[in-house]
Amino acid sequence: MLHSDVLNISFRHLYQIKSVFGEILGIDGIEHFSLDLVNPDGEMLFFSGTPQHAFEICHRGLGKYDGIISPTYYENYEFYWWSEAAHKAYSDEIKKIREGYLGLKHGFMLVRKWNNFHLIYSFATKRSDPHFQSMVINKINSFLKMGDYAYSRMSETYAIYTGNYEPPLIKEFYSFEGGKPPARHTKDFTLAVKSEVAEKSYSNNLIVVDFSARKHILSS
Repeated sequence: MLHSDVLNISFRHLYQIKSVFGEILGIDGIEHFSLDLVNPDGEMLFFSGTPQHAFEICHRGLGKYDGIISPTYYENYEFYWWSEAAHKAYSDEIKKIREGYLGLKHGFMLVRKWNNFHLIYSFATKRSDPHFQSMVINKINSFLKMGDYAYSRMSETYAIYTGNYEPPLIKEFYSFEGGKPPARHTKDFTLAVKSEVAEKSYSNNLIVVDFSARKHILSS
C-alpha cells in the first residue's frame, strides 16, 4: 500500500533529494534515481529526483498496477528490470509515461531487506544503448553502493514518515547475491528481537536455554 501522502513527499523534500541524488545522476549514464521504501507493515513511499514519474503514474490510477513496485517482485528478487515486472494489462500505458513523457528507456531495481524494511533502489537511463544492460550486470555492486549511500543520506528524513518503526542504519556493505533479497539485521535490531523473545518466554513460564552463553535460565 502507498503512504497516504506519497504524491507530495518528494516535492516537499526536493531540495535535499536533488542534492543527494545529484551525486549519482550522470554516473554510467544514469538519468533517473529514486528510493522506494517499504516499512514492515508494507507501506511504501518514494523519494525521487523526478517526482513527476510517480505522480503521473499514480495520478492516472495506475500505481497499483505498476509491477516494479509490486511485492511480487521486491520481496522475491534482489534485482529485476522494469520490463520484466510489467503488468500485462497496463504495461503499454505505463510504458508511454516512462518512455514518452519522461524519456526513460532502460530501468532496473535493486532491493535490500533490512530489519524487515525493503529498501528499493530504482535506476534508469534515457539512452538507447545496446550495451547498457551488460554494463549494469558487470557493475551491479557499484550500483548497490550508490543506493546504500543515497538511502543513508535520506534515512533521517525517511524517519519522519515511519511512525513507530525506526529505519535501519546501513553500517556494512553486502555484495549482490541474487535470488530473494537476503534478510539483513542491524545489531540493535537483533538484540531487541532476542529481548522480546526472552520476555515472552518468561511470561509463558517457558524454559529459556541460552547455549551461546552456556547458561540455563529457569523461570520461577
